[in-house]
Amino acid sequence: MPAYAYFPGCSLEASAKEFDTSFRAVFDKIGVGLKEIPDWSCCGSSQVHKVDKDVATAIAGRNLVLASDIGDIVAPCAFCSISLKEAIIKLEHEGPIRSTLIEAGLEYLPGSVSVISAVEATYRAVEEGLIDGKVQSPLTGLKVAAYYGCLLVRPPKIAQFDDPENPSSMERIMVAVGAAPVDWSHKTECCGNAYIFVNKDMTLNLVRDVLNAAIEANADAVVTACPLCQQNLAMRQPHMKQNYGLKREIPVLYFTQLMGAAMNIDGQQLGLSGNIVRLINKRQQEAKEVG
Repeated sequence: MPAYAYFPGCSLEASAKEFDTSFRAVFDKIGVGLKEIPDWSCCGSSQVHKVDKDVATAIAGRNLVLASDIGDIVAPCAFCSISLKEAIIKLEHEGPIRSTLIEAGLEYLPGSVSVISAVEATYRAVEEGLIDGKVQSPLTGLKVAAYYGCLLVRPPKIAQFDDPENPSSMERIMVAVGAAPVDWSHKTECCGNAYIFVNKDMTLNLVRDVLNAAIEANADAVVTACPLCQQNLAMRQPHMKQNYGLKREIPVLYFTQLMGAAMNIDGQQLGLSGNIVRLINKRQQEAKEVG
């Protein structure tokens, strides 16, 4: 059975638990092992990198060393996966940071480990046929807007996955579970999460534009793989509908939640609310009636 070193990151243990539990459940269902990295710590993608980039790289490097005895790392959070990937590139060339790790009892060996995102790991599983036979309730009739945001496939020299301007991996995953991806304009546009405390209006205008683009494309839901994007797009909708011109509210889910629903994984384990379950069931029933 294929297996990865699993790096949940800070957000998946708190504000994005639904991503953690749904990702684990889906990968258990398809037979891909996830072994959590022992004693993992923050990847350095917090404010550390703005204060001292070398310290941020060393923090990420510590996690890379801890994972090297397990295997390649899968990091669901888009910010985490990019930070760990960037650390690998820096550690390949910057001896002083490796020396800092050695002083702390951690020897990083260049080429000893690689990092992929949850989307990349899932896309590989789809292409290898591991999803085949696992979809028991296809999401037929459910139209989804795949939202990549800023970091999942960018910057391309670091992400090294999919097309940075017009990615399609998440759409391929959604097709594998029976959903219908929509063609829309804002799949890689910024949602402004990082600026909410600096310029709230700018952030909410960006959120409105992303959500309205999905709505105009007739999507039933938005799917993403970034905890920051999911929270930013989902939690602000009631206020935005009244004050920022949001056309209507629209569910914003982790792509693994919809995968799990198609695989008949328990809704509580997936973190699905009753409204979302009803939406899925309604679209499936409508599709059956049309068929």
